[in-house]
Amino acid sequence: MRSARRRSPTTAATQAAHDAAARHPHVADLHARSVYAGAWHLYRREPVRVWVAALILLAPGLVLGVGAGIFLDRFTEDTVTERVAFALAIAGIAAVLGTLGTVFYAGLLDELVGAVIRGGIPPGLGEVVRALPIWRLIVADLVVVVMAGIASSILVLPGFVLLAMLSTVGPIVNIERRGVFASIGRALSLTSRHVWLIMATIGLPLAVELGADHYLLHLEGTAGIWIQTLVSIPVILTIGVIVGLNEVVLAYAMLARDPNSTVAEMVASSVDSASA
Repeated sequence: MRSARRRSPTTAATQAAHDAAARHPHVADLHARSVYAGAWHLYRREPVRVWVAALILLAPGLVLGVGAGIFLDRFTEDTVTERVAFALAIAGIAAVLGTLGTVFYAGLLDELVGAVIRGGIPPGLGEVVRALPIWRLIVADLVVVVMAGIASSILVLPGFVLLAMLSTVGPIVNIERRGVFASIGRALSLTSRHVWLIMATIGLPLAVELGADHYLLHLEGTAGIWIQTLVSIPVILTIGVIVGLNEVVLAYAMLARDPNSTVAEMVASSVDSASA
């Protein structure tokens, strides 16, 4: 009598998807080092596209965040308790304002450079504009901002974690063409299985960005909003780009291991073709 249990079809399909994703040359493993390496690969292939998109979409949110920090700094007092309270308020508001554009940016990045992961050629800008689900990405961006804002108004840390867990909404909207709330549910379902990976690849660089922008500049600096914005542009072109590319790489890495995803079908097909 055989003691081993036969695997269910669902388990077998999931394992097959994991195996195919592990064999695909451009799909990252579910490890932080692999995700960062995948993001670096995308950046090296299309640096100009990545930078221009970052400046256009992330700079306005950064300006709003800087402005919020300067505004709140005018009302801070000298006591340690009040300084800490206002520091948390600045971080929370700036995190929400800084979220404006990030979902759209990640979705746009997928359309601009996601073809590299799929093994294709990145499309032209005209094709990108025609193919991008612009309104769905805009609405998704606003919904994520509201969700992060509500969570941050209760406690900053839960809001920050929720923001990181919603990091793949933009790519999911673009890849799977789901509705806004379906994509948000999908993102939470995927990322909830890999919370530590999400915090290592999204939460960590976000924390560095917030620390650089809103402590060194808002809490200690006396420069005007334009000088602070110019100082923050290198942060956009480094940390902001890292976060956006990590979001795209993570979306493909998680979807490729979900047998119900079209990404898993694409990965299995390409791996089988390469093996034939």
